[in-house]
Amino acid sequence: MSILPDALRALFEMSRDPVLGIDRDGTVVFVNPPAAALFGVEAGSPAADAMPEHILSEPSERFIASARAGGRRVNLSVVRLEGLTVCVCTRLREEPAPQAGASARALQELSGSLMSARLAIDALVGRTKAEADPALRETSAILYREYYRMLRACRHMTLAAGVAENDLPFIPRVTDLTVLCRELCDTVGRLSESRGVSVLFRAEEGLHLTLADRDLLEIMLLNLMTNSLLHCREGDTIRVELSRRGDRFILAVQDPGSGMSQEQLAGAFCRYPGADDTDPAAGAGLGLYITRGIAERHGGTVILESRPGTGTSVRVSIPYRQSEDMTVHTPVAPYRSDGMNSVLMELSTVLDKCYYNRRMFD
Repeated sequence: MSILPDALRALFEMSRDPVLGIDRDGTVVFVNPPAAALFGVEAGSPAADAMPEHILSEPSERFIASARAGGRRVNLSVVRLEGLTVCVCTRLREEPAPQAGASARALQELSGSLMSARLAIDALVGRTKAEADPALRETSAILYREYYRMLRACRHMTLAAGVAENDLPFIPRVTDLTVLCRELCDTVGRLSESRGVSVLFRAEEGLHLTLADRDLLEIMLLNLMTNSLLHCREGDTIRVELSRRGDRFILAVQDPGSGMSQEQLAGAFCRYPGADDTDPAAGAGLGLYITRGIAERHGGTVILESRPGTGTSVRVSIPYRQSEDMTVHTPVAPYRSDGMNSVLMELSTVLDKCYYNRRMFD
């Protein structure tokens, strides 16, 4: 049994954050008082009594994972050191969610205003025949893109409120994860060519059918690819992989971009951790918070691995679910909730304005 070094033991004993030490045999060898209170385990207990199996079996040496413990959302910072796994648990300080009624009314009013703005843009483009006038065509493209950026912000605020209130709408249907991912990757790959970034998708052989909310998974995957595009350079490749590990599906998005600092990792799953000050279009920083909420709504978790200058890897683990009828009832393009609008909306912070014209939305 691996023994925690005395210096680390003394340090972790004084920590206010829950800390667990787990040996390679899957046994808890160290637990400080906050961890004992949160997880209800003691030295000598099986680690599986405190940690989900898919986190214990994760091969990475350093990563951040989302989890639930003691009825609360937490972050797990995991480091493996010569046969010893150290897990530090950070309890997230959730911001109070706005009153549901007030929030819903405000978002409804905003959606109405956005629709009025969209109709006004359509009318302007129709009257001026902007397609034949380069200057007006560019202006209308900017207006259309800003419209979709605001619409995206509105949707993300709605989803974030649902996550905060544990009331995220969930409509599970039999979904072919391979088809969903491949079609999204093909579409995003074509659109990202203007940035000089390619998207490659690979899936293990076999059927990947499960009960899932297809629309939520679409938003989650688009969020992850948008984050990757924001931090990739020309010539980079975003890799999306789908595999099955036991009774769970693993959806991984990996990029060779700028990566994340330790400070950014610490707040990655928080609500409003702070937008990218260097890019006003980057959004309010809700992407990983929403991704975490969507994964949890499916009974899953998110594992995040990143270092500055070496890129980022995000792996979403969701359990396999089945029903008596596992027949897939989907249209030809199952990922599209409203034509190209949904894809262009989610990618509006990274795509060039040339993609935003009235013909793309009709």
